[in-house]
Amino acid sequence: MSKRLLFAALALMAAAATAQTKVQINAPGHWSPSQEGDAVVYTPSNQPAGTAQLLLLAPKPLAGDFYGQFEAERAQLEQYWGLRAPAPVDPQRGTSREGPWAAYFASYDSDGGARYMSFLARALGGQFVMLVFVAVSPDAFNALAPQATEMFKSARLASR
Repeated sequence: MSKRLLFAALALMAAAATAQTKVQINAPGHWSPSQEGDAVVYTPSNQPAGTAQLLLLAPKPLAGDFYGQFEAERAQLEQYWGLRAPAPVDPQRGTSREGPWAAYFASYDSDGGARYMSFLARALGGQFVMLVFVAVSPDAFNALAPQATEMFKSARLASR
């Protein structure tokens, strides 16, 4: 994965985010966090470098229709990262006691090669919280996606 592309996307997302709150997640010990602007990037230390990343984006205020906001955010990231030819599985939606959630899983072509991705979003305390998990192979995706999903489920807001 191109670090330059990742950092540019994080800057784009951070510029649009409100930084009044932050999101905390429970990450397994082998997932190392690093702060990149208002986002946190987690990488698994038990995998070769560049195998996978989880981006915990800064929360944004809910903007009306949660699912519309999810689709718009995902489409913006797909375009910005130059992701092409998505091969999605059925998107998932639901509601938890905190509010709506959505998940979109797809493989893509990109200038950097194949990408296997999860876009996950939840409404928490009036905020739109999004995580993006990306892996460079189906094996890495299948091995690490359950951990990324558990990290997503653990998301909670914390005051800054």
